[in-house]
Amino acid sequence: MRGRSFYWCRSCRQPLYATSFPAIPAGWDWEIDHQQPGDCANGHLMPLTGTATVPEDLPNAARVLFVLGS
Repeated sequence: MRGRSFYWCRSCRQPLYATSFPAIPAGWDWEIDHQQPGDCANGHLMPLTGTATVPEDLPNAARVLFVLGS
């Protein structure tokens, strides 16, 4: 992440949590999901997981993530 970013779901507009751990050889292993369970049109894409430098580079990130911050 560049600075501090906050992630919201593009579909239901609810806040998301993001956790990450260093991945070998490079990047981060990410898991992103809704903070609270509920109905969401993007529910079938969650949790958003994978290895990337930033969450915005994960598969389906453009369909799911609304990013606030840097």
